[in-house]
Amino acid sequence: MPVSRVTDEVSMDFARLTMTPYFKTALVLLIACSQLAEGFLIAGDACSFDNKCTCSINRIDCSYRYLTAVSDFSSYHKQADYIGLNFNFITSVPANAFVTLFSASSRRILIRLDNNRINSVDVDAFKGLPTNVSVDIYLNNNNLQTIPSALEKIGGLSSLYVQNNPLTNIDVLSIVGPSLSVFSVSLSKFRSWPTKLQNLTRVVHLTLDQIPFKNIDSNALKSVDSLTSLTISNSKLEQVPDAICLMKDMQLFYFNGNKNLNQTKQLLVPCSGYALNYVSFVDLSDNDLVTFPNVFDVFPSVKRLQLIDNDIHYIDADMLPHSTMVERLYMAGNRLKRIPGEITKLSGLRQLYLSHNDISTIEKCDMAGLRFLELLDLNNNPIEYVSKSALKDAHILNRVELGGTNLRTIPEAFSSLAKISYLNVTGSPIECDCSLKSLRSVLPLDVQGTCASSSQTINDFIASSLSVC
Repeated sequence: MPVSRVTDEVSMDFARLTMTPYFKTALVLLIACSQLAEGFLIAGDACSFDNKCTCSINRIDCSYRYLTAVSDFSSYHKQADYIGLNFNFITSVPANAFVTLFSASSRRILIRLDNNRINSVDVDAFKGLPTNVSVDIYLNNNNLQTIPSALEKIGGLSSLYVQNNPLTNIDVLSIVGPSLSVFSVSLSKFRSWPTKLQNLTRVVHLTLDQIPFKNIDSNALKSVDSLTSLTISNSKLEQVPDAICLMKDMQLFYFNGNKNLNQTKQLLVPCSGYALNYVSFVDLSDNDLVTFPNVFDVFPSVKRLQLIDNDIHYIDADMLPHSTMVERLYMAGNRLKRIPGEITKLSGLRQLYLSHNDISTIEKCDMAGLRFLELLDLNNNPIEYVSKSALKDAHILNRVELGGTNLRTIPEAFSSLAKISYLNVTGSPIECDCSLKSLRSVLPLDVQGTCASSSQTINDFIASSLSVC
């Protein structure tokens, strides 16, 4: 049951930040400074060599221009640190395509050729790139069958994105692999494990998409042990490979869209004799999981755990140990019928996201002991009842999301929340009458929503009519 995780969960922190006056002031100042620095060429003017492109200081943008070929930059002799040719219909990259654009004074160069139809890249396509500059190349979402050998001539190649290409050969990693710190690739066309990945000896961010095998050898990534972030997505794997156990410095682990999991096996194979203690963020979203996985067997120090868009009905008591480490738990888009009591074992929890489930009641013990809870998101659940004592331990809870529920009044449970400042009930059929008088004890309170029987906002009702109740 997929839902939009961006709107409801992951972007919520940023949304709250952008509402603050400090952020708005800083943004205005940032824009003003940028305009002064770039001579008011923020959006860019039409380039002299091609009026379909825009040029500003150190930047050429030819994206979304319906181009069928790389623009001719030969008459443009200004430094460009960003070249955007993405989202066009380009089929090939010719020799000397960018040779006039680079300068040894650049600190980093980014070339975007992603989301085209590229099937060939000339061996001299990137000629002229300075060797002492970090270079990021985006070639994802094209028609490449092999990683271009032209990349071998880029001395400072730092990031390479070739995800969503029908690749059958990545031999070029023998040359460029040791310089890469970021690498993203799709492996759907490979018939055996690509051993050239062992050349990624310095990579810190690795994405392996569409692995076509049910399992991989525990030494498949033996030389790739400097990782801090690993993403495995859209694979045919039956469980998380124990190859991750070699990545003792890993901090971020993403395992998403893997629909071939064997639900009778443990999702994660415990590492022999040790755990991955540096991992603080784990994302296991969109895997069709039906039970809560054994996350803490491998990642005992996780602080942020995402299990969005799965089919989890309940949490087995053995899967969730007592922990003060977890601060954020995201379980939106599952099939929970009530808030699992096992969550109370996470006594350090600060943010709990349970939107788009099947929760209809919140009982008094559901969140007992969650003394550090600051944010509770229960949007788009069929909630009809909230126990008066449901939030008795949530002494510092300040933001609650109850939009799109079946609540007809704001529960009395909120009247005991001394720190609450924001309550969203948008889309819930709240009756604006004297049943809301319990809110007097927590005013001022920003209540987002509209009265069920009128167009009056609940905030307006509280300000104009609650005093007579």
